[in-house]
Amino acid sequence: MRNRIFLIAFFCMLACKKEVISKPTSHNESPNKQQIDTLKITKSKKSILSNDIQFINDSILEGKFKLDISKYELENSKKGCSPNLLEKEDFFEYSLDAGRTPTKEFKNLEDLNGDGKKDYVFILPALGWCEEGQSYYLTDNKIPRIQTESNCCHIESVFSIGDIDEDGGNEIAEYNSSCASNFKTINIWTLKENKWKLVDRFEFYYSNGKYQAFKDFHKMHKKIAKNKFKFLEISDMLGDGELVMEWKTVTMK
Repeated sequence: MRNRIFLIAFFCMLACKKEVISKPTSHNESPNKQQIDTLKITKSKKSILSNDIQFINDSILEGKFKLDISKYELENSKKGCSPNLLEKEDFFEYSLDAGRTPTKEFKNLEDLNGDGKKDYVFILPALGWCEEGQSYYLTDNKIPRIQTESNCCHIESVFSIGDIDEDGGNEIAEYNSSCASNFKTINIWTLKENKWKLVDRFEFYYSNGKYQAFKDFHKMHKKIAKNKFKFLEISDMLGDGELVMEWKTVTMK
C-alpha cells in the first residue's frame, strides 16, 4: 500500500513538472531556457516545438525562403510565453489551402513595401501558448506578420487590392473567419513605416447567396481616386434575416 501511494505521488510530480515546462504560471515569468531545452530532449521524434525555425525553414518552407522569427520570440519571451508542442503531421496542416489540399506554395501579393520586389504570403501556427491563432507571414522579413485569433486561415484569404494611396506598395485585404459562423469580417491593411495599420473593417455574411468570399472578391472593391476606394459590405444588420448589401466609401488618412 505504501509503495502504491509513493508511485501515485511520483507520477503527480512528473505531471506538474511537465505543465511548468509547457506553460509558465505567470505572464511576468519568462520561459526557463533549461526547461525548454529539457522539453526538446524529452519530446518524441514525432513532435516538434512550434518555434523550431530550422524545421520551419527546412521542412515547411523547403529552403524557398529563410524566415527570421527572432523578434517574435523576444516578444513572447518578455510575456513569459513558451512554445507549443505539436505533432509534425499536425504542423503540415497549416500548409493546407481553402480546399483542404496540402500546399507549400506562397501567394503572390505583388509589391507591398515599394521596394520593387514581389512579396508572398504563407501561414504558420502560433509560436507560443499565449498567441491566440495563426499568423500570416511575408517572404520579406522586414514586413511584419499579421496575427489573427483564428485557426481557419488560408493563403487565399489575403488579397492585394492595389496601391490605393499611391506610395508604391499595395494595400491588402484579409478575410477573417471564425471557422463555423456565417459572420465573417474583411480587414483592410496598409503598410506604413514597416508596421501594419488597419484602414477599415467590413462585415461579410458568408451565406449571402450571391458573392463567394474567394471567387468573387475582385467584384467587391474598387479604387475611386488616390487614397479613396469603395467596398461592398454584406451583413444582416436588420436582424430579421434580410441581408444588407451596401457600398461604403473609404478615404485613407
